[in-house]
Amino acid sequence: MAQDNTTKQGELLSTFNDNSSKRTPIQSALTRPLIEAVGKCFLLLSGTTEEVQDSNDETKTIPRAVYEVRVISSNTRLPIGTVLTVKVKGSTSVITNDENKKLLLGLAKNKVVAFDDLSHWNFNGNEGLSASGMRVLEVSPQEAMNL
Repeated sequence: MAQDNTTKQGELLSTFNDNSSKRTPIQSALTRPLIEAVGKCFLLLSGTTEEVQDSNDETKTIPRAVYEVRVISSNTRLPIGTVLTVKVKGSTSVITNDENKKLLLGLAKNKVVAFDDLSHWNFNGNEGLSASGMRVLEVSPQEAMNL
């Protein structure tokens, strides 16, 4: 039997950064856990790589994978189908341009993905999701809806 954070095949679902902050403890306490908002796994729509300036050395750039995903869990505060962007700094996309085209045209098998250390940020009226890694899971979208 699968645990709460694994698939029937034993694959680990998304993991989340701790939702506490020393600088904003009240806001952290008021914010619901991210897992309740977005779920544990997602339907992959596309993946690209962009180059961003290295914060430690302005003369260098580092890759950042950018994944567009769709909320697939039926047990979240966001509606099923909500499109989210998740960025993985220091990583290149595991999805090629050809795979992106096939996903767009519906010619590729749907991929269900999970993220490592998924976290939410909010700054100057903008927000986003960051993670330390992304994994493709061996589950169908129908199975993922109930995880």
